[in-house]
Order: sequence, then C-alpha cells, then structure tokens
Amino acid sequence: MVRDGGPDRGKREADSSQPAKTQSAPLIDRRLLFRVALVLLILVFLGLQYRLWVGEGSYAERHRIEMRRDALAQANAKARSRNDAMQAEVDDLKAGDGAAEARAREEMGMVKSGETFFLTVPDETGSSAQPARKRSPTDDD
Repeated sequence: MVRDGGPDRGKREADSSQPAKTQSAPLIDRRLLFRVALVLLILVFLGLQYRLWVGEGSYAERHRIEMRRDALAQANAKARSRNDAMQAEVDDLKAGDGAAEARAREEMGMVKSGETFFLTVPDETGSSAQPARKRSPTDDD
C-alpha cells in the first residue's frame, strides 16, 4: 500500500464508508504451521541420525560386521593352510612306503630288525639347573 496517496486512495475511502467487515481469522495461524513443520523436520532429522549412528545398518553395526568378517577370513586362512598340510601328508603316505615307515618310527617307536634303538631321556632337573663346577686347588671358601 502507498501512504502518500495514489491509485488506491479513492478505493480506500469508498471502503471506509461501508461498514467494516471483520475478517475471519485463518483456521491455522501461519506461524503455528511453520513451527509445527519445523518441529516435524527436526524429529525426522533426529530419527535419521539415530539410524545412521545407532540403529539397524548403522556405522557401528557395519564396523562390527567388518571385524567379524576379518576374523573369519583369518580363521579360514589358518584352516586352509592346515588342510593343505594334511593333504600333502596324505598324498605323501599314498605315494610311497618311506613316509609310512618314517611315521611309524616317530609315532610308534618301531624298529627294523637288526637295528639298535637308543632312547634318550631329558634331565629331570630341567634346563635352569647349572652343572656342578669343579673346584680348583686355588679356590677359597
């Protein structure tokens, strides 16, 4: 509206001669609608943030799954190497008598006829014990 008069001035004067109409207040105030919309947007944002950091499919859950995957990969690698070693041993046992004979000697203590078997027993005192020292005539107590 223009205060100093202008094209609307005559119209306003004509309107003032008529009884003033009361404008009905809008059902929902625009400010209230804006506040409700703002609160809803904030709640949606917080809900999405919760899912991102804590909920299903979050960064924390993804990290746990990756750590478990790495642990399983290491366990699989160890099992694979053990299985490869066992398969090599099975192939060696199937291939010839030398491996079977060596295994029988190591695990069961088998001896061929005409051989002499010597069993060595470790010292019972253990490796921490020191051998006795010979005394020389110059040592004093």
